[in-house]
Amino acid sequence: MRHKGGPRLLVTDREGALYLERARIRVDDGRIIYHITDDEYHREYNIPHVNLAVLFMGQGTSITQDAMRLLGDEGVHLAVTGSGGSPMHMGALTTYTATRHFREMLPVYLEAPRSLAAAKAIMRDRSERMKKIGGAYARKYLKVRDTADLTRICTKLAQNTEEVKDIQQLLGVEGQFSKACYAEFSRMSGLNKRGTFRRDAGSDEKPNINDPMRQVNHLIDHGNYLCYGMAGAALWALGIPPHMSIFHGKTRAGGLVFDLADGFKDALVLPLAFASILSKRDETPETTFRARMIDAFDDKKILKEAIDTVNRMIAAGLPDAGNPDA
Repeated sequence: MRHKGGPRLLVTDREGALYLERARIRVDDGRIIYHITDDEYHREYNIPHVNLAVLFMGQGTSITQDAMRLLGDEGVHLAVTGSGGSPMHMGALTTYTATRHFREMLPVYLEAPRSLAAAKAIMRDRSERMKKIGGAYARKYLKVRDTADLTRICTKLAQNTEEVKDIQQLLGVEGQFSKACYAEFSRMSGLNKRGTFRRDAGSDEKPNINDPMRQVNHLIDHGNYLCYGMAGAALWALGIPPHMSIFHGKTRAGGLVFDLADGFKDALVLPLAFASILSKRDETPETTFRARMIDAFDDKKILKEAIDTVNRMIAAGLPDAGNPDA
């Protein structure tokens, strides 16, 4: 189906994301607008759908069919998020994408040696982004001057990645890196003074500003979901099915979303989540954290970075690939 109207803005040139909670989204005179359901003044705001890559719909948000149609026409990726579970990703069903990336990704998905090479490419990006972005955010939000230990952790990940012989070994290297990062950000934030930080993914417990361990765990979950939305948008824009995992289990639903998000999520989520415990005056740390995440998506051009990672995955897993026209 052809796009109606003028030329569509490239996904890499758009604003990153918009997150809405307890909102009603509808169309008014060709514009997509929303209002917050508990706003006593019933104020309405425009959604810049022509310049938007991802729309996150949080709890209590509804959308009309007309709004869905307009978002689909403009190629906006939807991610419906909720607490305690993975978000549901939806690309526009009214838009067809080129097949080149899918055709190149298929043998990378099917053949173990190619999958390993692609997974290593993700880990290399993960190391570099944590070193650069994670380090920069640690200095900015955690107010630390020296990030040499974090750099050493990243260098070790890159070195160990090159030595692994199979996916199982790479998963072990990934686990060591994650534990080292948790410990380092816990130290930088001072959370380690309260005990050893233990990751508790997907906990149903609500965040509590009086329980910093729980708060950080909750925000890591929340930040990861936002990153999965960005990764899903990148895959959908390239026409690659999200179930073509090369790393996190061949049968895991949406596995490639998790694979791709690994290339950037820690660098954004960890410094911002651990920084949330530093401000004693902030009574809405989740709102502050989410706003910083959305800003980071734009500031660091994460959608473009994710697409670049996909291209590096294909180049590593399919080094003899050309660039045929789709």
